[in-house]
Amino acid sequence: MEIDHIIPETLGGLTEASNLWLACTLCNKHKADRVSATDPITGATVRLFDPRRQVWQEHFAWVADGTRIAGYTPVGRATAVALNLNRASLVNARRLWVAVGWHPPKD
Repeated sequence: MEIDHIIPETLGGLTEASNLWLACTLCNKHKADRVSATDPITGATVRLFDPRRQVWQEHFAWVADGTRIAGYTPVGRATAVALNLNRASLVNARRLWVAVGWHPPKD
């Protein structure tokens, strides 16, 4: 895990608690200095999910087997694609976590 600037410093984001969040290194690298991405269904450019101000369950859900994240809103879909939240390494790790009862999260 590493500290992510929700609004990147390159775009004027401040290094203060309200703009910081923990992200896995690969997700953070996929996000880079973006604050928006394209919704693959509507083609609209939307803001990426903001974990400080938005509720995860309003934009995402775990698929039935708990290994993949489904985006249900433009924000959720765009974020899932932009951060590559269902890349093979994560899906494989989640599969193992499900097998031992660690995943998906209960809330």
